[in-house]
Amino acid sequence: MQKITFPTSSPVVLGQVNSQAAQSRMIDAVGELYLPQAHDGPRPAVILVQGLGGVKDARERTYGPMLAELGYVALVVDSFATRNADKTEHTLRALKVTEAMILADAFAALGYLADHPAVDSDRINIAGFSYGGMITVLTAYDQIARLYRPDGLRFAGHVSYYGSSIPRLDDPTATGAPVLIMLGGLDRNVQIARTHQIADDLRGGGAPVEVIVFEDAYHQWDADDIERRFVLFSLHDCRMRVGRDNRIRDEGLGLRYGGKFLRGLCIARQTSVRGYHIQRCEKTLSRSNALLLDFLAKGADSQSQSAREGLVRESAA
Repeated sequence: MQKITFPTSSPVVLGQVNSQAAQSRMIDAVGELYLPQAHDGPRPAVILVQGLGGVKDARERTYGPMLAELGYVALVVDSFATRNADKTEHTLRALKVTEAMILADAFAALGYLADHPAVDSDRINIAGFSYGGMITVLTAYDQIARLYRPDGLRFAGHVSYYGSSIPRLDDPTATGAPVLIMLGGLDRNVQIARTHQIADDLRGGGAPVEVIVFEDAYHQWDADDIERRFVLFSLHDCRMRVGRDNRIRDEGLGLRYGGKFLRGLCIARQTSVRGYHIQRCEKTLSRSNALLLDFLAKGADSQSQSAREGLVRESAA
């Protein structure tokens, strides 16, 4: 594993992405790069986007080495450490580090890997967890991709693990890359019906989308929590719309926000104390591992096929 940095920006909201102020405040994003041992030419890659709980040994630091062992370049992006928020209580991170900032890091990481000699720039995928899963789905929209990467650089595929179901876009036009969304049927941090609406939006916009619901799984089935753990604040009821002008509005009040204060107010208003549960589920983890590897294999070369099949067999045993 290599600790790396790459340039990114910190727009508070989407409307600030290309503002002069945002461009003048470039910062160094931090990440962890996992490279396969064998370098037999440019390799496919996966960018891993953390949830509000931060980078975890049981999650990002498990998937990174696993993917590298199978021949992928994996880059774990730490948007919270980048902005000195990694020690902040995770419910407050959503207020300090915004979705526009995490998107900036994801697309900046895409540019970093596209220039890396070990990476095939046409086969860079993105996978995210919880809040990062929401970010992953957002990167599949053409409007978002054009905003951050007007140079035309795009992700080859998008995988969302138990992603928050907060935003829908007025313009559903997609980049066309495939999207895989995996959810737990017992997850009270996500609106499953709304996730299906988001999937239908993307399908209407030209993206092939598959939604898999593991009926007996809670949120974060790949956690290290063997016993079920309760989390007080839930984003289940948060609903936002992204306009064609990149302005965001609260679906309930119709209130538009263009800065940190109103954004925080809208999130606080919709955050629920009904809570949700986290619990590891080995059966679900085996199934989601297999789905992830099958999804990535569509763009992978045949040289690592036997290794992938071996891991799938081991996971399913």
